[in-house]
Amino acid sequence: PGNPADAARADDVVGKDFRQSKELAMSPKTRAVYKDFSHTLRSKDTQLKGERFARDLAQRCMRELPETVHWRVHLEMADLSKREKNFSEARRLYRLATELQPSAPQTWLEYAKMEEERGHFDRCQRILTAGLHHCPYHEALMLKGIKHLERMGELRMARSLLSQLYSVPINQSWRTLLEGALLEARAGQTDTARRIFKFLLQQAPWYGPVWHEACRFEQRCNHMQEALHVAESGLVQLPRYGPLWFCALRLHECTASKGDLLRATRQLVERGVRHISKDLVWKLWFESAQVEERNGNLQRARAAYVKSVATCAANLRWKVWLGGARTELCHSQFAVSQALLEQAYKESPPKTRAIVMLEQSRLHELCGNAEQSRKLLRGARKTNRQEWKVFLESVLLELRSQDMQRALKEAHQALKVHRGTGRLWAVLIQLEHAHGVRRQLGVFQQALLEVPKSGEVWCEGARICLNPFSECFNLKAAHNFLDFAIEFTPQYGDSFIEYLRLQMLMKAPEEEIERLWQLCINAEPNYGTLWFHCKSSVLLTTRQVMQGATELLQRELREYRHVYESAVKRAETAEFSQAASAAVAAALGEGGGESALPPLRVEGSVVAEAADFVTGSVTLNRMHRRLDELSFEEKRSLIYGGDMIVP
Repeated sequence: PGNPADAARADDVVGKDFRQSKELAMSPKTRAVYKDFSHTLRSKDTQLKGERFARDLAQRCMRELPETVHWRVHLEMADLSKREKNFSEARRLYRLATELQPSAPQTWLEYAKMEEERGHFDRCQRILTAGLHHCPYHEALMLKGIKHLERMGELRMARSLLSQLYSVPINQSWRTLLEGALLEARAGQTDTARRIFKFLLQQAPWYGPVWHEACRFEQRCNHMQEALHVAESGLVQLPRYGPLWFCALRLHECTASKGDLLRATRQLVERGVRHISKDLVWKLWFESAQVEERNGNLQRARAAYVKSVATCAANLRWKVWLGGARTELCHSQFAVSQALLEQAYKESPPKTRAIVMLEQSRLHELCGNAEQSRKLLRGARKTNRQEWKVFLESVLLELRSQDMQRALKEAHQALKVHRGTGRLWAVLIQLEHAHGVRRQLGVFQQALLEVPKSGEVWCEGARICLNPFSECFNLKAAHNFLDFAIEFTPQYGDSFIEYLRLQMLMKAPEEEIERLWQLCINAEPNYGTLWFHCKSSVLLTTRQVMQGATELLQRELREYRHVYESAVKRAETAEFSQAASAAVAAALGEGGGESALPPLRVEGSVVAEAADFVTGSVTLNRMHRRLDELSFEEKRSLIYGGDMIVP
């Protein structure tokens, strides 16, 4: 502070921002002409008339617009060409737009995004570098550049880019510095990340996201007391910032002793409702109700839900009824739960009504009335065709009922409506297990053509290769597939658990296992049947879920050691290795033929079959096939998974 050179550089940054905004400004008349062109270009009518009509439209528009605005038209046309998969034309137009107006950050961002999506990472990096040359320190370009360099493994270059911010005013650089802190955390450099967070909390304490991310960082490091300290300090500074109240509430529940827990959380909620934004008061009472319910206080949970309803906007009340219904269900109050769901149905907007019907169908299934569940889901599919979750639930209902033919029929019907939904393709691949590996691989190949970036689909491909009874048991292929799964859908927890199983089978070195754990902790997965099976409580951190998954897999791999050893031994034979590799290559559209292989012969007395290994946990797979033998809690856990009612 006080250095004349730094002050001059800061003034230069502000001056450049002012000049850029002036260059990009449009007069009211120009803005109206451009807005009309943009609206017409994006209309369905123009899309039907084709690219030539769009080009003529652009030419007419440019005759009416001053030359200083032509770059915007080129940018719109480049986006159209990209959507039409005419990438060479899109590239030409993006280049033209950057030449006409190099100080417009969005031209560089859109151009770089296309090249990144096409897999041209070096080209993307060159575009971002050029963009930052013309738009120095621009926040969106800096953030994109840092994330791209991290993805390329160029952490040194990413840090070098961050170091350029030393002269930029904190109000213009805090988001980029925050990304730098998160980058160091993802790289496992926790001390460096903590220093950056400390600097930001001192220099920019008025920005809520800084406190929130610092709190979540300590949580991910399993430093719960420190995370709570950060949250409480942030609430002193920003008492109206909602996310910190919810973080603090969860952290109190994780850290307080049993005797102090409810007193501490109740005091926090009472404090929160006096300070938090009025539109978030209902959420705080909602979370309070769930805390009370988890601690067995049904009456207090009900009282908190009543307060939540009283402070909630009318269009959101259905969520509170839904949360109350789930609480009553946990205490076996089925009639009350049903009544609350009926109230939720009455008050829910038409677009979200299917979610309520899905919840009603689960309740009926749990009570043994599968036919009523089918009826409700049928109705939901008709009234809310846009809600793919209802279609998935219809498949899962039949799967839990062990009616495989019906489940397959539902899956095929669902994909006619939601062809681009990876979860539906993934469940179809799993269902085809009964018809053999070849059929599964055929569906896998079809799914990759439709949703090539679905982590769930790649994970199912890996599961086929990890099944010891499979004709294409292939650990190398599974490794490749799981790399794609984690890259494309890091929030899907099952991929990480399957990767753990693979590493145990391959006896991976400690550093590789640590790297997987770090990737998982950074990703913070939030769904997956196997993930939820390992996440026995909503309070468990990602690290704790991974620990639970490790223990489960170690136990099962010990129990079924003979099965896996037989599979590995068979896979080492030249005949099997060649046939398995050919089957995988055929599924990926790389040729390969079919050849019949003898079934797996397992030495030892362990009784197991192929269906036991369709996912990474034998226990979970058998639970799905023996629903009638499960306890009420196990059945409820299986039907509802880990789905939380989130306010």
